Amino acid sequence: GEIREIEIRPCPADHSRLATVFTGVSVGTERRVGRGEVPADCTAPMACRYMDGDLRLPVKYGYSLVGQAIEGKLAGKHVFVMHPHQDRVVVADEDATVLPASVPPRRGVLIPNLETALNAVWDAAPLGRAGWTPGAPSLVVGGGAVGLLVAYVLARRGGSPVPLVEVDEDRARLAEELPWVASVVEPGDVARRVPEERQVAFHASGSGRGLQCALDAVGFEGRVIELSWYGTRPVQLDLGADFHYRRKTIEASQVSSIAPSHRDTHDHRSRLDEVVRLLDDPALDLLLGDPVPFADMPAWMDALYRGAQVAPLPLIDYSQT
Repeated sequence: GEIREIEIRPCPADHSRLATVFTGVSVGTERRVGRGEVPADCTAPMACRYMDGDLRLPVKYGYSLVGQAIEGKLAGKHVFVMHPHQDRVVVADEDATVLPASVPPRRGVLIPNLETALNAVWDAAPLGRAGWTPGAPSLVVGGGAVGLLVAYVLARRGGSPVPLVEVDEDRARLAEELPWVASVVEPGDVARRVPEERQVAFHASGSGRGLQCALDAVGFEGRVIELSWYGTRPVQLDLGADFHYRRKTIEASQVSSIAPSHRDTHDHRSRLDEVVRLLDDPALDLLLGDPVPFADMPAWMDALYRGAQVAPLPLIDYSQT
């Protein structure tokens, strides 16, 4: 990675100029993009708002920016916008979400991953038939930002903490500190420590092993809500055991489309409003890593591309730019 200088356009009507305060790094997706692991037929649908370049590289990428408006009708407000990592930006006001005073700017970078998590929980609610609700038995596999936020939404909606599967020791230690996680187990201990059959499992580990764990953990007509994006990497599963006779299913969840169960009642703006309400919880700050100065971002991203373990939601700090 590298930092490039660009010329910022004037601020037209219905736009605001922002001084960036923080951006968040979506670890799984940005690692895939930076490694060039985006399939050719996904370059158009995976493009982000305000992105420059091409996902076949080079590209200016990122989609979680919180800044303070310094020009335009939003001046003085802290806002979230889907925008690549950049220290000064001009954005359309309709693309900006004003953060309430109760949500500090650093927590605002959780919005994209929290929106993904909320939509996944909505995806798990079957359309047109009675069945699973957020309070029913479920399991989350993967303790990255998305998995931990799925557990958070489930606990907020269902009223009780949720078990989580994680193999990385550092992530497991963090998850154990979170009030919305009931227990943290390794894949081999799921049957013993989470013996009750799950109706739904949410998979967000980004690995075939994690997906297999989620599939094995659900019972008859159990459903796996798949949130991981694998890019060009193949995934191998064992479907020769009870997958067929127990009528299990794997269902893709992706945030760009509203879940079918909520399309009659929500659009993208109302879903985003609900996400902002969910952000009003200081416990979410536990997911945020120590801020990385923007000037250090190229070296830090290089380490990420090489597989470095980082906080579930790393923060990039622009206070010195």
